[in-house]
Order: sequence, then C-alpha cells, then structure tokens
Amino acid sequence: MVKEKNISIELSKGTANEYMIKDLAGITIGRFVILEMDKVNRNCTIRMKFYREENSALLKEALAIILRTVFKNKEVYKINMLAIETINTKAFLDLGFQLEGILEDNIFSNGIYKSEFIFGITALVFKNFGTINVFSIKGARVNLKVLTPENSEEVLNYYIRNKEHLKNFEPSREESFYSLEVQRNILMENYKQFLNGTSLNLGIYKENTFIGKVQLSNIVYGVFRSAFVGYSIDESYQGKGYMKEGLKLLLDYAFEEMELHRIEASTLVDNMKSQGVLKACGFKELGVNKEYLFINGAWRDHITFYRIHTGG
Repeated sequence: MVKEKNISIELSKGTANEYMIKDLAGITIGRFVILEMDKVNRNCTIRMKFYREENSALLKEALAIILRTVFKNKEVYKINMLAIETINTKAFLDLGFQLEGILEDNIFSNGIYKSEFIFGITALVFKNFGTINVFSIKGARVNLKVLTPENSEEVLNYYIRNKEHLKNFEPSREESFYSLEVQRNILMENYKQFLNGTSLNLGIYKENTFIGKVQLSNIVYGVFRSAFVGYSIDESYQGKGYMKEGLKLLLDYAFEEMELHRIEASTLVDNMKSQGVLKACGFKELGVNKEYLFINGAWRDHITFYRIHTGG
C-alpha cells in the first residue's frame, strides 16, 4: 500500500496489476490497471478510471503518486495513460502530461460508446513538471493558447457576455449553445481536430484573461496547403489592436511552422472593422461571395480575402 495526504493506493485482491485508489474514509474513488510493462522500450501503459471527475486536486494527487511509484523503477522512462474523455484533463496537464491522441469510441459506458484520451509523460518531464505542456504562441501583448475541454467555462462566459455583440457576425445559436455541456462537447471536437491536424482553435489571452478566439479550419496539405481563418474578440477589447496582433501571431506560425501556402478569410460586406484587420495583416480582397453564410437568420453576402506565403 502507498498512502499519502488524502488518498491511498493498494493492490486489488486476487490481481497482479490492478490497483484501487481510496480516499481517507477508505472509499474507492478510482482504479488503474497496468496493461503493459515494456522493459525493452522502457515504457508502461496504464488505463485509469476516476470516479470523482469534478475533483481535479484529488485526481492530480492520485496521478502524482502513480508517477512517482512507477518512475521509481528506473527501468521505466515513459508512461502512457488511457482515460475516458470525460476525465478532468487539467490534472494531467498540470503534471506535465501531453495529450498525445484519442481512441474513438473505445469505451462502452452507461449504454453509449465514448472515446479515450491517450496521455503521455516521460520521467524527465515529470521531474520538471512546473512547465505545463499546452500548445501556445507568445506575443508582445497577447498570447494564443490551444483551447481544450478544460476551457469550456471561460469560453461559455465569453459567449454569454458577447451574445448581442456577436449575433450580427456569427451563425444563429440555439439556447443550448449557451451551456457548459455544449461548450465542452464543441471544444472536445475541436481538440480532436487539432490532434488530427485539420483545425487549430486558439484562445486569445491578455495576460490571463480570455478575450477572444482565432481558428484555422479545413487545414489541407498536399498540393493545396491551405486553410481558412476565423476570429472574434470581446466587445470591450475592440479597437486596441489585440485582434490584429493575435491574427499576425497565428499567420506567422501557419506559414513558417505549419508550412501552409494560402490562407483565406471572409467577412460580411459591411463589417469594416474585420476587413481592416485582414488588410493590416496583409490579406488581399478576392471578391464578393453571394449569400455565402447563414448569419443572424439569413443568407448573407461576404467579401473573401486571401493571403499567400511569399517566403518560399
């Protein structure tokens, strides 16, 4: 048995590789199974179940105990951990785990199929786990950070706060859109697309405040090497250059690191502010797309802009 401040871990009776996680009252709050111990490649694969998904601190403590115990054996350098998609990902990221993949419809739970996340961490990263491995791009005044399901509350608050502001520029929303569950599901799907390389959904942060979004979608490589970009910003942060800086940061990354060739964007014909942002970021006007998107209850004309990478 391993016992620490708030929890203990002990081997399940009659098993050689399944462990119970218990709280101070002796109640089982989770389990994990060592699926494989690969001594040749010095890695270990674990499937984790945790029954108090809302308690990030308790999950983080359990994960830390598991990592310390497994890494104590110098034969293991890398741990791969499988966990159901509804698990609190913040606890993993705070310890230095990378979300490395998703196994679609891999678990049958409560009558429905759910996906599993694949988290990975090395002994070296865990030793220096103060650095959180979340994809981000740093700028002079704003930072961009990939949005995960853990950001669902701040994204929801953003949409509620800007409901009237954004309704003239974005598709009509059902009331269910303004719920934590729907936002979490949207961010889950966005993060799957990020891992698959087809989309990059980023939050714009002023210091630690979420002030907007910028997203590359429909990313295609091969002979096309292009994507579409879309964005929005909090009404109270308009006109201060934050959106322009955020878009430039993304464009630099898209052209230099992702090696894209062409990026396209479209705005409503009367959205002069958005057109000004695009022109300031080097976009050129392509023309008018008639009845291009269904916005605020009607098919609206848009002006399409494009930018081509000229760096080779």
